[in-house]
Amino acid sequence: MKLAMLDIGSAAARLDIVDLASPRMPRATWSVKSRTRLAEHTLADGRVTEEGIADAERAVRHCVRASADKPVEALIAYGTSAVRDASNGARMRKRLGEAAGVRIGVLTPRDEAAVAYHAARRWHGRGGRPMTTVDIGGGTIDVATGTGTDPGRVVSLPHGAARLTRQFLADDPPTPAQLAELRRELHETIPPALRRVESGHPLALSKVLRQLAVLTESTPDAVVRRPHRLRLKGLAEWIPRLAELDHRKRAKLPGVSRSRGKRILAGAIAAEVIMESLGLAELEICPWGLRQGLVYRFLEARTRTRADALDLVGTLFD
Repeated sequence: MKLAMLDIGSAAARLDIVDLASPRMPRATWSVKSRTRLAEHTLADGRVTEEGIADAERAVRHCVRASADKPVEALIAYGTSAVRDASNGARMRKRLGEAAGVRIGVLTPRDEAAVAYHAARRWHGRGGRPMTTVDIGGGTIDVATGTGTDPGRVVSLPHGAARLTRQFLADDPPTPAQLAELRRELHETIPPALRRVESGHPLALSKVLRQLAVLTESTPDAVVRRPHRLRLKGLAEWIPRLAELDHRKRAKLPGVSRSRGKRILAGAIAAEVIMESLGLAELEICPWGLRQGLVYRFLEARTRTRADALDLVGTLFD
């Protein structure tokens, strides 16, 4: 059995064909990606411009058309915070759904963090031991912790890297005053929110954190494409350097994609504050996240109910 998984995010839409026959982890056998540019077209009031919606529609259509000859049982399409939190999100979801040919689902920040945590627990194993996941997305920071397959505690803050960049870092590169204001906001909100979180084994889930790990673990002589960890020491050394560069120069650095050149600085500062607040010297990089968690949620629902694939898709989202 194969599923199509369409993830519509702040930077790109990505469609994976997932083979559910794999005994340990359903794997993507085919993939296509197209830029949405939603982060670039989201205004300060949270509204996505008409140009941004049109770009996202084109990205969705490209992915769906490219996969048209791939036999699948169902298409699961979902939007992350860039879609969910937009002030005109309902209208945008309707148009993206028309482009995809299916309803675009969304999860609450807490549910999204819990699904990603579940995937990370499956990847990491060692059930019964404390584990914490850190995810810095475009719109939110999510920290989930627990000892079981689902988290016992989730902290979600509206401080994603794209949102922080829009709100605090208007200039490119930002001014010292803008950086100071960003740090003040993060220090006033993150440490109190995480005060009761017991870190356990810490895992980093998001693309921003993986790209920061590539950047901070690489050397002038070698790029580390698949780093195992993100270290606080490396972040502290790189943040002043990132702050001196504009987004085009940042995008030329090892591991930093063009779509995240603007937000990588805000993501790095947020990661530093989170790690300091939790007393962590490093985060282990986990390659699994929301996409894999939704696959497992689908498989578990199918095992419980034996329902038709199309019917099960409707149970994954509110």
